[in-house]
Amino acid sequence: MVKRTDASSDWVLWDEKRDPYNYMGRELEPDTSAAELALSEDLDFLSNGFKLRRSGTNFNGSGGTYIYMAFAENPFKYANAR
Repeated sequence: MVKRTDASSDWVLWDEKRDPYNYMGRELEPDTSAAELALSEDLDFLSNGFKLRRSGTNFNGSGGTYIYMAFAENPFKYANAR
C-alpha cells in the first residue's frame, strides 16, 4: 500500500491474490469508490519487499514523498523469491 504525502493522491494497494505472479498490474484505491484497476506492470513483489516498475502520480513520481506499508507472507528466514 502506497500513498503520496506531498501532493493530493489516492492510496494504491496491490496484493498477491489478484496477481499471483509478477508483475503486479491490478490495483485498488481503497479511499475511493473506484473498481479494481487493471493497469500494466506496476510493480514486482520480491522476497524482501517490492520493486516499482513504472512511475505515476500516486506512486514513484519524481521528487515525491511517500509512505508505504508492506507485509511479508514468509519473512526473511524462509522467504522465497516470487
